[in-house]
Amino acid sequence: MSTNRRWRPLLAAALLMASVGALPTAAWAASVQPTTYPGNFAGCDDLPGVGTWQGGGASSGGAPLDGQVYNLGNGQTITFNYTPSGQNKFIGFTSTIPMDYIVIKGGNAYNVFHYDPAVLSDTNLYAPNNASGEPAGVSHVAFCFLPKPTGVKTAEASWKRYTDWQIDKTVTPESITMLDGDSHQVEYTVTATPTTRGLYRVAGTITVKDPFSFGWKATAVVDTLQFNNSATQFSLQWTAAGGDTDTLNCVKPAPNADKIILSCTYAFELSSISHPFLLSATGGINAAGITTERKSCSCSDDGSSGSTTSYTFTASAPFTIPANPAESYGDTFAIDDSILPNNPDHSFNLGNGPYVWKYPRPQPFVCGADEGQHTNTATGTWSTSASTNATASDSAMVTVACRTVSIIKSANTRYDRDYAWTPDKHVVVSPADAKVVGMQGCLPDPIVGGTYAGNFLCEDVQVLLNAGGNYETVYRLAATRSIESESGFRVSGNILITWPGDVTPQFSPADPSDTLHFNGGATQAVVPTCEPPGATSLSCDYAADVADKTAGYNEASIQRVLKCYDAAGNASDCGFKSYTSNQAAFSFGAPTTEADACVVASDLFNGTPGLNLGNSFGWIVEPLVCDSFAKFVTGDINPDPGIVESLDIFAAWILPTQVGPGNTCEFMVPNVLTVSGIGEAGGVNASDEAIITVKVPELCAAAGCTYTQGYWKTHSKYGPAPYDATWATIGEDTLFFSSGQTWYKVFWTPPKGGNAYYILAHQYMAARLNVEAGATAPPEVQAAIAQATAWFTGRSTAAPKGAARDTAINLAGILAAYNEGTIGPGHCSVSPATIIDAGT
Repeated sequence: MSTNRRWRPLLAAALLMASVGALPTAAWAASVQPTTYPGNFAGCDDLPGVGTWQGGGASSGGAPLDGQVYNLGNGQTITFNYTPSGQNKFIGFTSTIPMDYIVIKGGNAYNVFHYDPAVLSDTNLYAPNNASGEPAGVSHVAFCFLPKPTGVKTAEASWKRYTDWQIDKTVTPESITMLDGDSHQVEYTVTATPTTRGLYRVAGTITVKDPFSFGWKATAVVDTLQFNNSATQFSLQWTAAGGDTDTLNCVKPAPNADKIILSCTYAFELSSISHPFLLSATGGINAAGITTERKSCSCSDDGSSGSTTSYTFTASAPFTIPANPAESYGDTFAIDDSILPNNPDHSFNLGNGPYVWKYPRPQPFVCGADEGQHTNTATGTWSTSASTNATASDSAMVTVACRTVSIIKSANTRYDRDYAWTPDKHVVVSPADAKVVGMQGCLPDPIVGGTYAGNFLCEDVQVLLNAGGNYETVYRLAATRSIESESGFRVSGNILITWPGDVTPQFSPADPSDTLHFNGGATQAVVPTCEPPGATSLSCDYAADVADKTAGYNEASIQRVLKCYDAAGNASDCGFKSYTSNQAAFSFGAPTTEADACVVASDLFNGTPGLNLGNSFGWIVEPLVCDSFAKFVTGDINPDPGIVESLDIFAAWILPTQVGPGNTCEFMVPNVLTVSGIGEAGGVNASDEAIITVKVPELCAAAGCTYTQGYWKTHSKYGPAPYDATWATIGEDTLFFSSGQTWYKVFWTPPKGGNAYYILAHQYMAARLNVEAGATAPPEVQAAIAQATAWFTGRSTAAPKGAARDTAINLAGILAAYNEGTIGPGHCSVSPATIIDAGT
């Protein structure tokens, strides 16, 4: 669809008809020569050789009136005037939009006036000649315009001088190794290197306008710079497509009164370092190639289809480089050093080389405070513009390695000890036997814990036996070790002083000092003995006799000469440093040597001549005893068949001379515990004795003594206790009345559920055996035995009830009192071993 058609309704309404007078005969002269074409001309789409017109325009439809104004849209107009007025052959125009084509139709042909570039006015336009040889009268006109965008640019040149600086920092020495407390100076060197350059700048603006708001859009700008002494070209670009590398700063402003459609700023900044020819350039040219486009619609007013027209044009501007720089920067390089207090600490001025600065560290490095890596940075600052600066830095690092002297000491103790031993021999006695009159040296409290808990310990004891009885002894053998004397107290050890192999300490004095510190505050000086010093160590030994076993600690120290080094490594003495060892604690634990620390414990029976044990025998209780001990001994002492194996004491050991009227009917059984030193002349040899006195009153017309049922049930031929021959008078296997059980079997049958049959039977059998053993029975006991005999006759073992049970319980109580010694002659002595074996 041709864009000119949208103008036609508007222009048709404005057509005015007017009559014109006759034109004078004269030569015509438009600004361009027309091209004549035969036929009619309807509008801009009919332009010969142009095709579809991309711009605007319209046809008047008839001859314009003189001064006729046509509205072109967007506030633009074109006015036609006849020159001179009053005729209709020669016509001119004045437009607010440049016109590309004006078509004058007259007769049977038309003239096309083509303006390139487009113009805003012209006069004396005419139609082709008719038969008269003169231009035909104007029948109608057409005006076609395509307003072009415009562009202008500016270009200004300037240059600046810049001096950039580099910095290098070193230190001597870089690595220091010394002992703690020593110091070392260093020297720093800062070297600056300037580099001068010129920075040339060509900058300006590029402004693109659509002066008639004809829908032009800028799509690309390429700005090219070329100096007058080089073929090298520099360019910047911008495209509206996006995605390209835009090096021009361009913006599309919103609709504005100045009809600007694109505004660009540019700046070429070039350095003489990269382009040396700039140093002799005096100017050049800067040209911008601008590409624009517009879309024209030929089918509807919404612009949904049509064609695109592109238009490229240039805008250029010359520039001149000033002879002198506008600015000069970096003429001074100011140094700020991180270890110095001033700011700046030193300045270099361009042209005043050499650029070298040396200085020492304000304080030397001291080992202890300054160990490790120390970085010192020199930062130089120079101006890069009126308000900005640049900096360059370099660092030098010093590594300080600190070594130290170590002093370690040990402390050892020694002393001698002599021991004393105290043997202790006791007889274990049951609570009942402990009440026997005549016991000597019994401990007041019973044994607590263990097998014999509740029994007593006695040094000498008297026991009571019947003529056929025996007493199974239990002895407690004990010995207590105690310290008799201690001597020869000494503290000794080593003092080791070490240092790394990469340093050499100087000690003054050459040897360490050493002091013993005792708990309580006392001290004692010690003089060590030292070997010649080695490459990395000094070793010393010490030994000191001390008064006693007071604990404490031992501490040593040594003094070193401090060294101060200059930057060249030359040393001088500058004081002292003391090193102290660990506090080597000492205490007197176990003795170094011991006398009588261990002994042999032996036991001897019947060591006294004339007493009744028979052949005396002894045995080793412990072959080596090295601490206090206590143990109980009973039964078999030694399984060797050649040695007496039982400690049982029998009433039969009484001598004939000790029985009968007027005799005591008693004899003594001695036992001695001895501890002896091992292979030491004049060593330990101590002993303790326990004596058992045995009385057999039955052999001296006395009433004898009684045993409990527990004794008789365990002393049969079936054991487990030694056999009592009294059993032979009745017989273990004799049937007990009508029970169907033997005496032995009845003894070992418990009275389940309180069966009074067995309760009475156990006490009855014990009483019968006590009488058979020779114990006198009081009348009430004799009566109880007779009643019980009658009660058992013909009775089964079934538990009795009622009166029968009451009778059995009553009789059992009387007989139990007899058996336990409450009534009658008294209870025979029974050792704890026998009681435990019997389970009673």
